[in-house]
Amino acid sequence: MSGAGLWGFFGGHLDPGESPSRAFLREMAEELGWQPRHFEHYLTTDAPPLPGDREYGRGVVSHVFVAHLDVPLERLTLGEGQAMALYAPDELPDAIVPGLVPVIGEFARSQAYRRVRRAWDMISTTGLLVDARGRFLLQLRDDRPDIVNPGLWGSFGGRLEPHETDDRETPEEGFLREMEEELGWQPRQYALYDAVPYRTLPRDDARRQLIYVFAAAVPVPPGDLVLGEGQAMEFFPPDQLPATIVPALRGLIERFVAGPMYGDMIARAADGD
Repeated sequence: MSGAGLWGFFGGHLDPGESPSRAFLREMAEELGWQPRHFEHYLTTDAPPLPGDREYGRGVVSHVFVAHLDVPLERLTLGEGQAMALYAPDELPDAIVPGLVPVIGEFARSQAYRRVRRAWDMISTTGLLVDARGRFLLQLRDDRPDIVNPGLWGSFGGRLEPHETDDRETPEEGFLREMEEELGWQPRQYALYDAVPYRTLPRDDARRQLIYVFAAAVPVPPGDLVLGEGQAMEFFPPDQLPATIVPALRGLIERFVAGPMYGDMIARAADGD
């Protein structure tokens, strides 16, 4: 078998018709008796065959996911392999699958590593939705005292399902679901822009929230969108944002406009795809 007798990652082949994220969750359940609440796609790469491989004889495409381990090692059930152990990135075993050391080293220097090391009380997604004129689609939130930022202009998005049901979602899946629920539409051109911590007001709210921010091109006219949540929606140029906008969102938009992804989303919206 590939990597016989070497330390490696948990995982396996995708079943026919299975998405990488669903395969990841299935493999964690089969090999560890556990499923993560916080996980995200990190890398898709070619994995060349190892010397002496008999099973593959060719390279494979490997989808690498990262996750927060929210249980102690003794709570896991080893369903495959000889043993399992926790290793620090700078103390990896010598007998490790070739090629994993640089992957782990690069990951340990990434923002994704910092995200999944922490335990978050809530994980959400939100969208920076840009049309061909460079305007941002915002939602006027309901004026209710029981929600965050009532009566302010905000972005479209919401919480991931892992924190509500047993139907786990990746941030990408949650983002697309929220767009469908709140706008009756899903973007075809989108990309992960950032993941930022967010603390709601008042400051005595101790819950720690992580928000995955996706940028998306909106090539359709407003009439093709159906408002499923909030009081209203409207496109705003970045230099004419409403005074009653969520303060953190104003800063996020200003930072986004100064970067290259903003122009890329304008071009994609103009292409009409």
